[in-house]
Amino acid sequence: MATWDELVSYVRVRYEIMKQREGELWFDLLTTGERHQRVAVRQVTGEDGHPWAQITSAVGYLEKVDLARCLALAGEAVTGGVVAEDNLVLFRHSIPLGDTEIDGFERPFRLVVGIADRMEEQLTGTDVH
Repeated sequence: MATWDELVSYVRVRYEIMKQREGELWFDLLTTGERHQRVAVRQVTGEDGHPWAQITSAVGYLEKVDLARCLALAGEAVTGGVVAEDNLVLFRHSIPLGDTEIDGFERPFRLVVGIADRMEEQLTGTDVH
């Protein structure tokens, strides 16, 4: 069963960490072609009181995104969902720590990165986030 410290060790050997704070990791990953996507992984406590790893990546600025289209695109995804935070539209997914083996992080992490990047391109035509 994965802990936050095990998750940090896992990603440290697989990805370059752009920024790190207590309970938070930031990455800037190449996606397709010359595109890149910034993604944050945070240790959070769920409503159930248990630790979770929350994977978040920006899609665009809230005032510049067609929210109806954004929700439709997010609805096509097998994982995650869309939230608004700090004037940004974010694609986000969480996995339970303690209940998930460490290799269970990789697929949702890559999915969030890929989905957020595609949504950003389709909704804004840019590669800012």
